[in-house]
Amino acid sequence: MPREISSPLPPAAAADADAALEGLEEQSDHGLPTAIVTLKVIEALAGAPAGLGVTRLAQILGMPKARVHRHLSALREHGYVDQESSSNHYRVGWEMFLLARACTSRFDVMALAKPILEQLRGEVGQTIVISTFSDDEVVVIDLLRGTAPVEISLRPGTRFHHNTVAQGKIVLAFGPARLRDNFMANALPTCTPRTITDPERLRSEIELVRRRGWADAPEELYIGVNALAAPLLQANGELFGTVAIIGSIHYLPSTPHPEHVEALLRTSASISAAMGYAASASERR
Repeated sequence: MPREISSPLPPAAAADADAALEGLEEQSDHGLPTAIVTLKVIEALAGAPAGLGVTRLAQILGMPKARVHRHLSALREHGYVDQESSSNHYRVGWEMFLLARACTSRFDVMALAKPILEQLRGEVGQTIVISTFSDDEVVVIDLLRGTAPVEISLRPGTRFHHNTVAQGKIVLAFGPARLRDNFMANALPTCTPRTITDPERLRSEIELVRRRGWADAPEELYIGVNALAAPLLQANGELFGTVAIIGSIHYLPSTPHPEHVEALLRTSASISAAMGYAASASERR
């Protein structure tokens, strides 16, 4: 009986075959939008904390590897998935984590925290800001405008580099070690002459923030503006984001008033407790 002999397709022909296969698949999916396929890829990765390889992901989704790989490449390029260099497995990335958290936090955490934040604003009279974070930046989720004669206002969605704001120092001090190492490996951006751009000085600042539990950044982002920030912790102890007091350097001097720091830390602890975080005995002292 004669044997069937097959030979590999040249690269151009293989690409044409992949394109044809994708076209046939999309027809069989009744024109399933590309965005929905991308969401299916993300959903599968979200259900696999250890990550998935392309082959396994294609099996789960019932899609050709080439098509799955194209979606993964686009998602990785924009930070929505990460690829482990050792295993080549893909996992949900920080941008996707940030997006998901921002979607839920805006409706849940702000509703949960609003009475506590209003009390803090009543005590200090300044703008109160809730922020989350990505690998390189702090992202403003929402805020309560201040009542002082000079008001500092921000918009939800505003982003700041970690080394330029008090909230970012909190992220570097209490956030994932991987995030901190990656951020510190790059050149540090500058906003004013007081922005900390020396890595060793920033490391010292991070240690100070970790010890005392709060951060400040007098005139490090904008001249004439300061902020005090503290961490918001989830039930599992991981950092959710930050709560901050933002104001003119006149109202928030470089040596902050002890009552402002005390009010901020009390607010941070109350919101964290509302999210299920149980402070240790040493933290409560």
